[in-house]
Amino acid sequence: MKSSSQLAESKLIILYMLDKAGIPMSLSYIQEFALASEYMDYFSLSNYLSELSERGYIEKKQEHNRTTYAITENGLNTLQLFKNLIPDAKKHKIDNYILINKNEIKKDLEIVANYKKYNNDYLVECFVYEDKISIMEIKFRVVSKKYANKICDNWKKDASKYYLEFIKSLLSDENKKKI
Repeated sequence: MKSSSQLAESKLIILYMLDKAGIPMSLSYIQEFALASEYMDYFSLSNYLSELSERGYIEKKQEHNRTTYAITENGLNTLQLFKNLIPDAKKHKIDNYILINKNEIKKDLEIVANYKKYNNDYLVECFVYEDKISIMEIKFRVVSKKYANKICDNWKKDASKYYLEFIKSLLSDENKKKI
């Protein structure tokens, strides 16, 4: 059983990570760091995120079948007061993780793809966001869950490539008939 100082440290680690990221983080990135570094187990992490959200230290958002977390003003104030309770080695590990993964974390927020059952088909929705504003949305139906998954995976890997190719083709004169 963890002591109260260990519980507080674990929660402060989460606040510190969200502060250092400077952008909302998906649950998967928070889990990846916390579990890989062995600072907390899956169930403890889930519990801490719930408690921090309920108490207004972090904001939990559910959008497009994805959960993200961001630190609130209340969380920032608390972190400033108690940041010294996090060992420097752990802060350094968090700083490195954010530095290495910041672009992927940001990309994860800007490129969204999901699907849902729609009658006998699947409706696939693909989005590209820039500064929280949708700059491209594509929705279409496919006949199988396998295709829907494949499209979502490919979109998440190469959305910028598809976006550029689509824009180029729309701007191209090649499609115009010659008179």
